[in-house]
Amino acid sequence: MGIRRRLFLLMLAGCALSLLILGAPLLYGMYGLYDAIDAKGDSLSQAVSSYTTDFAKEQAWEQMEKEVQLRADIIGYEARAVKTDVEYLSKEMTSIIGSPEKYSPVILPNALNEDVPAGKPYIHYSPSMVQAGVSPELEQEIRRAANITSSMDTMGKYYNCIFIGSKDGYVIRLDVPNENGELSRLSQDQLRHTHDNREQYWYSLGESNDKPVYTKVYTGTDGKPVISCVRNYYDSNGQIAGVVGVDCSPTNFLPLEQGNITNSFILGSKGEVLLSSLPKELLIIDENTQDLRQNSNKVLAEVAANMLEGRTGYNKFTINDEEYYIAYAPIPALGWSVATVLDKDVVIAAADQGQARMMNRMGEFRTSFTHLFLGFAAVAILILAVFLAIASYGSKNGAEHFYRPIKKLMEGTREIARGNFSYKMDVDTGDELEELADSFNEMTEKLEKHEQQIAKTIQDKSRIEAELDMAARIQASLLPLPLAVQDRVKLAATMSPAREVGGDFYNFYYLDDDRLAITIADVSDKGVSAALFMAMATTILQNCIMTEPQLTLAVGKANDQLAAQNEEELFVTVFAGVLNLTNGQLNYVNAGHNPPLLWHDAKLDYLPRTKKSPILGIMPGIQFEDNTVKLSSDDSLFLYTDGVTEAMNEELELFGAQRLEQLLSGIMKQAEPAEVINRVMDSIRGHAKAADQSDDITMVALKYTDGGKEEAAVSREITIPASVNELSRVMAFVKELAPSDNVSSRALQQLMLVVEEIFVNIADYAYDGTAGVAVIKGKVTGTPPEIELSFIDEGVPYNPLENQDPDLDQALDDRKIGGLGIYLVRKKVDHISYERQDGKNILTIKKKLI
Repeated sequence: MGIRRRLFLLMLAGCALSLLILGAPLLYGMYGLYDAIDAKGDSLSQAVSSYTTDFAKEQAWEQMEKEVQLRADIIGYEARAVKTDVEYLSKEMTSIIGSPEKYSPVILPNALNEDVPAGKPYIHYSPSMVQAGVSPELEQEIRRAANITSSMDTMGKYYNCIFIGSKDGYVIRLDVPNENGELSRLSQDQLRHTHDNREQYWYSLGESNDKPVYTKVYTGTDGKPVISCVRNYYDSNGQIAGVVGVDCSPTNFLPLEQGNITNSFILGSKGEVLLSSLPKELLIIDENTQDLRQNSNKVLAEVAANMLEGRTGYNKFTINDEEYYIAYAPIPALGWSVATVLDKDVVIAAADQGQARMMNRMGEFRTSFTHLFLGFAAVAILILAVFLAIASYGSKNGAEHFYRPIKKLMEGTREIARGNFSYKMDVDTGDELEELADSFNEMTEKLEKHEQQIAKTIQDKSRIEAELDMAARIQASLLPLPLAVQDRVKLAATMSPAREVGGDFYNFYYLDDDRLAITIADVSDKGVSAALFMAMATTILQNCIMTEPQLTLAVGKANDQLAAQNEEELFVTVFAGVLNLTNGQLNYVNAGHNPPLLWHDAKLDYLPRTKKSPILGIMPGIQFEDNTVKLSSDDSLFLYTDGVTEAMNEELELFGAQRLEQLLSGIMKQAEPAEVINRVMDSIRGHAKAADQSDDITMVALKYTDGGKEEAAVSREITIPASVNELSRVMAFVKELAPSDNVSSRALQQLMLVVEEIFVNIADYAYDGTAGVAVIKGKVTGTPPEIELSFIDEGVPYNPLENQDPDLDQALDDRKIGGLGIYLVRKKVDHISYERQDGKNILTIKKKLI
C-alpha cells in the first residue's frame, strides 16, 4: 500500500473516529466537569493548595534528612577506607621488620642532609638518634623498612602525608606537595633538626592501639589542620616497633557543597564541635567545656545529646526569634555525628510559593474553562455538520497533494545528507512545503559558505590565540628575575592578569650596592593595549630612575615621556620607592596608586600619602612630591594594585581593604614575603570562589633587616705550574673558594670566564716558553659576598691595563689583533688593578657575586 492510499485512509479514519469517539463523550464530559468545578471550585482550590503546602514541607524535611544521612554515609565510607589502608601498612611493616631476609635493602634520601622534594619518599632521624649514632644493625633495619615506600607511592594520591614512625627515632615519610617545587616538610629548616616523631601526639595515640584510630583535629607539619589515622606495628618478637599512619584533610570528612546543604557541622565523641560552616551565632559553645550539650538553647543541647547517642533525626529550634531546622545522623566509623541546619524560610519557601501559585491557577482555570467550554461546544456542532460531507473528498485530494512535494523533499534530503550542498529542490506547491524546499535550497547555499567561513575562522582564531600566547610570554619575560638572596632584604612578587595579558606591572633592581628600587603600577585599561603601554612604562620608569638621582625628578621625566607617546590617552598609577639597604631609609613617590601597607612597631598602617599624587601619562610638566620613612629591622612592606581589594565574588561583593588589613595583621609579623603573597592570593580565591577574575592582581611583599654582623673573611692560596694543563685545578680552586649560598649563578659564570682568560694569558706569555709558576691568592668577604683574586707571576713585566680598548665598531679585517681578552675582563669585574713589585706581576680583581 502506497503512501498516498495510506494518507487517504488515515485522514478519513481519523476524522470519523474523532467524531465518534471524542466528539460526543468530550462534550458530555466537559459539561459535567464544568458543572462540578463551578459548584465546588472554592473548596477544591483550598484543598489542593493545602495538600501542595503539606507535600512540599514533607518533601523538604525528607530531602534534608536524606542528604544529611548521605553525608554521614560518605564520611563513614571515607573513614573505613582510610582505616583499611592504615591496617594494610601496619601488616606490611610487621612483615618487613619480622622477616627482613625476604626484602632487599633500599636507600632513601635523608631529609637531614638533602633538600628532598615533596612527593618523594624519604627518611629522617630524630635529634636524639643522631646524637646516639646509627648502629649497623639499625642501618640494615632502616634499609629493609624502606621497602614500604612502594605502598606509600601507591597511596600517595589519596592523603596529605603517609608516615612510618619507629620507636628508635627514625621516620619514613611521603609528603604530598601543595604546589610545584615544594620541599618535603622535614627538609625545611624549622623542622629538619628538631623533629622527633616519638614526641608527637599521633605517635602516643597510635602506640597504644593495635587497631586503626583517629586523632583529634590538630595542626600538621605543613601548618594546616589535619586528622591522622594511626596504629602500631610489631617486630619479630611481638614487641611494638613503631606507629604507621596517614594525614587527611578535615574537609575530606565535611564536603560542604554537597546537594542543597551548605550549613553543617561535625560533633566529636565528647560533644565538641570539630568542624563547622555555620555562622558563630547559631552555635553558642561554652568556652570552658567546648561541649555543645551545655548550649543555652535547650533544643540544641538535646540534639547534641541525641547525636552523641548515635541517633538519626531532625528538630526545629529558635535563636534570636529566627526558626531553623536541623537534621543529624551518626558516623559510626569515627564515633562522630554530622548535622545540617537550614533556615525555616528555605524549608517552607517552596510550600508557600506553591500554595499561592495553585490558588491563582485554580481561579484562572475556572474562568478559562468556562470560555473554552462555550466556544468548543459551538465550534464542535458546526464542524460536525460539514465535516462528514467533505471528509472523504478532502482526504483523497489531500493525500495526493501532500505526496508529490514530500517525495521531492525526501529525494533532496538524501542528496544533502550525502554532502551534496549544490543540489537544488524543485517544489512548486505555493505553500509551506515550497517554502520548506526554498529554505532547504537557501540552507545548502549558506552551509557551503559557512563551511568555508568556519575553516577561515578556525585558522584566524588559531593565529590570534598563538599571538596572544606569545604576548603573554613576552609580558612575563619583562618582569624582573627573582632578587639575589642577601641578608638585608627579602622580596617576593606576583602578577596575575585578568585576561591573556594585563596592564599591571612591578619591577625591582639595584641602583648600586646599597640601594634597591621598587616599582608597582596599574595601567588604566586591560588587555593588549594596556600590556603595550605597560611595557613602555616599565622601561621608561627604570631608565629614568637609574639615570636621575632625585626620585621626584625621575618620576617627572617618566611622566613627560609617557605623555608625549600616549596616543591612546591611557594613564598609569605608580608607586616608586628607593630603599637604602644600609640605614633602612625608604624614599618614595606615590603617583595616584594604592598606598602600600607597612608593618612597623608591631602594628599595620598605610604609608603616609603625599599632598600631591597625580597619575602618570595624562599631561607633561607635572611636579611630584616624595616622602621618606625609615624601616627598622624586621619591618615588612606590602604593595598591591586595586585588583586585590576589588576582587569580587559571585554576589558582586568586594574583597575590600578591611579584609586585606585583617589578614595582613595576622601574618606579616612572622611570615616571609612569599608566604604573605600566597596567603593573600589564597584568601582572594576563597572569596571569589567560582567568579571570574575582574581585574589584574599584582602584589609585592618586602621584609627588611639590618643585616647583622658580617661574616668573617675566607682566604686561600694555591701555587701551580704556569701551564694551560693546570687550568682545571685553577677553576676547581675558585669554585671551592666561592660560597655556595647567596651567590648568583650568572655572576659565578662570569667570574670563571675572567679567571680562565687571565690564567691562560699567564701560561702562554709570562715566561716566554720556559717553565714557571703562578700563585693565586683568593679572599671572600661581606654579605652579599665579594671575592678578591690576585694572580702573581715572575715572568716578563706586563701591565695589561695599559692596552687601549679595541674598536668594536671597526671591521674585522681592519681591527688590530688582540686586546679583546683584557677588555672582557674589565667589563665583567667590579675592580681591577696591576702592580710590579719585587720582580713580580700582580694583577688583582674584585667582583660581587650577586
